[in-house]
Parts: sequence; C-alpha cells; structure tokens
Amino acid sequence: MKLCDYGCGKEATYPFKNDKWCCSKKYNSCPKSKEKNSKIQKEIHNLPEIKTKHSKTNKLTIKQIQKRYPTFTKEEEMRYGPDGEIQVHCKYNECKNSKENGGWFNLTYGQFLRRKDALEHDDGNDGSYFYCSEECKQGCCLFNLYTDPNRLKEFEKYYKIVNKETYITKKKFFYKIENIELQGKKHKYALDHKYSIYDGFKNNIDPKIIGHYKNLECISESENLKKNRNSSITLEELLTKINEGDE
Repeated sequence: MKLCDYGCGKEATYPFKNDKWCCSKKYNSCPKSKEKNSKIQKEIHNLPEIKTKHSKTNKLTIKQIQKRYPTFTKEEEMRYGPDGEIQVHCKYNECKNSKENGGWFNLTYGQFLRRKDALEHDDGNDGSYFYCSEECKQGCCLFNLYTDPNRLKEFEKYYKIVNKETYITKKKFFYKIENIELQGKKHKYALDHKYSIYDGFKNNIDPKIIGHYKNLECISESENLKKNRNSSITLEELLTKINEGDE
C-alpha cells in the first residue's frame, strides 16, 4: 500500500502533477495539510504584516524573501512602496493594481504565506493568487477554477497568451476599441473581452481571436465584475465581425 506523501499516514489514491500522491483529491483536504494550514493561520494572527524595509520589527524584507524563497521570487514581482512597504501586483488583469496596468498594492504577511505555500505544493489548488480586493478576486477567471492540476496550468498559460495578444492589439488599434478613452480610475471603466477568456479556453479558441480589437470594449467596472467569466456575444457573432473586415 502506498502512503500519502504529505505525512498523514493514510493510503494514497490520488497522483499529482508534482509526482506526489495524496489521500485526497486536493492537497488542502489531507489531515496533515489541514494541520499545517491551521498553524499558518495562527502565524497570520500572531505576526505583523510585511511593511517596511526600515522597521526593526518587520519579519521579512524583499532581500530575505529572494534568498529564502526562490520559487516565490521567480513567480512574483516585488517592490518597495513610497512608505517602504512591500508591494505586489493584483492577479486580476483588469484591475488598476495589476501588472497589465502597471499597478501595485501592499502585500500582507498572510497573503505571502498562502501564496508561498501554494507554490511549494503544486497540486491543483487555486494558487492563492494576490488580489487587492474581494471584487478583484471574484472577477478573475483564475479564482476558484476547480479543475484537475493539469487543466488549471493550461488555463493559466492560455490566460497569459491572451493578455499578451490583447496588449499588442490595444497598442496597435487603440482608436478602434469602443469607449477606450474611458478606461481607468477617473471614469471607472475596464477593458473587457466580449467573448470571454474563460469561454475561449473551454472551446480551444485561438488567443489572437480573443485578443482581437473587435472582441474588446470598455465597460464600467461594476458591469465588468458582474459579467465575470461570461461572454456578452457568441463566438459566431465575433467571427462574423472579424470576417467583415474594417468598415
């Protein structure tokens, strides 16, 4: 009998992409993992937030994180904010604090611990990505995408490619994107994919089609969050618009 690689002593019945076996479908459901997560939660309550590079009570600096946690450092960009606090990007690409929009927000110690733990145990959880607000968390396609580990990774790859295509399109066809002049904090409008990235992934659609300027428009942030992963047009409608060419 093969035992769970996470140390609970139970029989292992589920293989993960990282070559480990677990007693449960998800790493977080293993009794040993639950015990570890409970300890992490206690740490979160007992330790201060990651704040400044100057404070003597600060638990971790960027330099210490880079030295101790190379996997985390490889995946996440960090910088010091105006008051010396450690900052990161919001994972929701439409957020003003996202990497795509050149934004940052303050990292808490709890967020750091959860993300670090997720990266160390690549077994299909939601990744504990960084979000600056609950609204951004609920609006992001990657949040709570409960699928098998391989599918989650494939979706993230697709998500990044679409964002790259969208960035190229936005620069080249800026003036052709509906309401693009309203995008940003002032008017509270966000760039939206009419046929969603999530639906594009599910239906194996070329990222260039999802990132095409005719699939882009700016809508209010509240409308964008309400839309979430849903598409506002069908694939047939989008392809028809693209095939019509420029007016």
